[in-house]
Amino acid sequence: MRTLSRRVPLAAVSALALTLAVAVAVPVAGATERAATPAATAKPKVVVKTVKVADDFYSPTKLTIKVGQKVNFVWSPMNIDTHNVTLVKGPKGVNRKRFTSLDASTHFHFERTFTVPGKYHFQCTIHPTMMNFYLTVQK
Repeated sequence: MRTLSRRVPLAAVSALALTLAVAVAVPVAGATERAATPAATAKPKVVVKTVKVADDFYSPTKLTIKVGQKVNFVWSPMNIDTHNVTLVKGPKGVNRKRFTSLDASTHFHFERTFTVPGKYHFQCTIHPTMMNFYLTVQK
């Protein structure tokens, strides 16, 4: 009987050690895979450039961005006059209506993503001689 009683605890300890080894090894392997997954699927950060729409001017008046980046036209809260952003000229195939804002004076913004490379000319149709903005979109 002594032999049997010694074997049972030894078998129990061996089984417990094996169970712990497997339990510890599996989560560690899974944790490594999970840690690698977010980095592999991370999306590039979207770049948004801001253009101020103020009384009688855009600031800046010229800007260069890359394809996929955004421009956010933001009306100044200090404006008295009404303004808009209207695409006057752009690359072939660009829908001008998609790049034309509503008329507004304050607390308004107009954001667009540029997917076609080329040169864009915007102006305020209310103040066309004073408010012009030139955008270059590079590949």
